[in-house]
Amino acid sequence: MSTHDLSAPATLPYAYGAGAMPGAPQYTAAGAQGGGDTCAGLLGLAALGAVIGGAAAAGADLRLLQRDEITGREALADIGRAVATGAAATAIAGAVATAVSRQGMLRLAVLFGAGAAVTYALQRHLEQD
Repeated sequence: MSTHDLSAPATLPYAYGAGAMPGAPQYTAAGAQGGGDTCAGLLGLAALGAVIGGAAAAGADLRLLQRDEITGREALADIGRAVATGAAATAIAGAVATAVSRQGMLRLAVLFGAGAAVTYALQRHLEQD
């Protein structure tokens, strides 16, 4: 017989919803419509872009490392470029998308297009160095 009371409701360390995890950025419809701090929102987008860009590069570079096609130093440099590019592209795209539209499919299309354009430009610039 268990000593745990299974009839009691389960609790989590943090509740769901706004303010769920202290220090974590909260993305709400009100914030997206201009009610939130724009600078903090762009920094949140930049952080998200950095994580996604870095994770994608790390996954691809891991495979190249396993095949001995690149060195560890080359992989780290590539991941660093992807982190910086992802952060910059996502923040710039977020600013452009917000200037064009506050919500809806137009905002998503502008966010995607601007992000792709900035990523392309940054990668072209980095290839020339």
